[in-house]
Amino acid sequence: MDSTATTSGPSRRTMLMGATMSAAVASGLQIGAARAATATGMPVITDPMTKAAVDAYIYLYPLVVFGVSYEVLTNVAKPTWERLSAPLNQFMSVREDRPDNHGVILPSTDTLYTLAWVDVTKEPVVFEAPAIPNVPGTDHKRFMMYQFMDAWTNVYYSNGLQKGLTKKTNFIIVGPDFKDSLPDVPDSIVVHATSNQSWLIVRTQVEGLHDLPNVHAVQDQYGLMPVSGYGKNYVQPTGTVNPKIPSSPGPSPQANALNGEQFFTKAAEWFNKVPFPDADKATGIEKVLSQVGIKYGQPYDYASLSAEQKKAMDVATAGVQGEFAKIAANPAAIGDVRGGWVIPNQMIGKFGTDFVLRAAISFVGFGANLAADGFYPLLVQDSKGKVLDGGKKYTITFPKGQLPPAGAFWSVTNYQDHFLVPNKDGKYAVSNWMTPKAAADGSVTIYMQPTSPGADLEINWLPTSASIPTPTPLMRLYWPLAAALDGTWYPPSAVEVM
Repeated sequence: MDSTATTSGPSRRTMLMGATMSAAVASGLQIGAARAATATGMPVITDPMTKAAVDAYIYLYPLVVFGVSYEVLTNVAKPTWERLSAPLNQFMSVREDRPDNHGVILPSTDTLYTLAWVDVTKEPVVFEAPAIPNVPGTDHKRFMMYQFMDAWTNVYYSNGLQKGLTKKTNFIIVGPDFKDSLPDVPDSIVVHATSNQSWLIVRTQVEGLHDLPNVHAVQDQYGLMPVSGYGKNYVQPTGTVNPKIPSSPGPSPQANALNGEQFFTKAAEWFNKVPFPDADKATGIEKVLSQVGIKYGQPYDYASLSAEQKKAMDVATAGVQGEFAKIAANPAAIGDVRGGWVIPNQMIGKFGTDFVLRAAISFVGFGANLAADGFYPLLVQDSKGKVLDGGKKYTITFPKGQLPPAGAFWSVTNYQDHFLVPNKDGKYAVSNWMTPKAAADGSVTIYMQPTSPGADLEINWLPTSASIPTPTPLMRLYWPLAAALDGTWYPPSAVEVM
């Protein structure tokens, strides 16, 4: 997902949606844990114990962020889009992202989200998706994408326009242990979830403020219900609110603030709710987890652990969080940076046993989609490797024939301090559906600067502000084509105009 709630949703989403996590960072996490021991006044734990605690934290971190998000964002009586929240097995649709809406960071002005936390433990759930219509007044289909993410943050299924699906479809989500027969549901596709708990992230393209009513009409056609309620006059129940679960800060800050005891206790609780993948077991992680007292299918007893184990877990918690914070603050330090852009890692959303990458993306881009569905380079430096300055002028020029290769559409949206930049013109992005102006030689230049480049070029203008911290423009390619995915194309550098 490209945006996330700061006070009520999973924080830091898309800040590094496409960041590359290298082996060097894994070493950094180990070093960070050792540093944390000194910083907190605790003695450095023996290497094997420290390593086990760090490895266990990294492995379990995505599951904890998922679990806390699931608990916080379903703790409402009815769907509330300003909080990105809805009761379990119910959709919530975001209606608008504007500069004064700080409910999400790095909000997309290209798509609106419809989200649901789903549990199929009791019975399968049906997700109704309408036929994909054309954008009114155009000859092209509206981009609509359906992402299904499991509790380990793997995208176990995706579909939509990028996969050629345009007809009305009923997705029947069944759990990993489902053995019963299903009723006859027309236009259906059975989706086998890899955990009973999932997060559904639905994106619906929007082409400007005038298009919002059309998008809302599409969003209103998304439906979610238990399979036993399909075809009946099913009424969504009122959600149950647990007053002990805080709604603020958002779930990611809550997960990141957990101390060693709290984190590993929450991790053990959720670990016993989900399947333990065989591929994970083959890495030896089961033995690692046992060293911090976590054994699959067994109750967790933190009190019975030794003082050495408890100290190691506290050190690991502080150390890994410290390294994650450095990554968020300086994305250029960890990724594949080309021409000032952090280029997406192809394994995002399908992490396999790369537990470090999975944990890092959960920290900075929880809910990330598959790179093949949406590709998000992040601009962090200019052509000379300097940090961007909102008071300066830059140009980003695409030579003729070198516009971003996207099957649906592309855009570049500017953010400063994680949000859209207020400006009197209401200009926040440059997108191909806007038909940016080409020069005589066929090239297209984006003008990233605080003042207008001239009335005839404002369609190509990406406003910045000198009064807000560093710009962080994000490029989005929905349905990226082969040239973006195989690395033969990447965005041109931002050149400072003196």
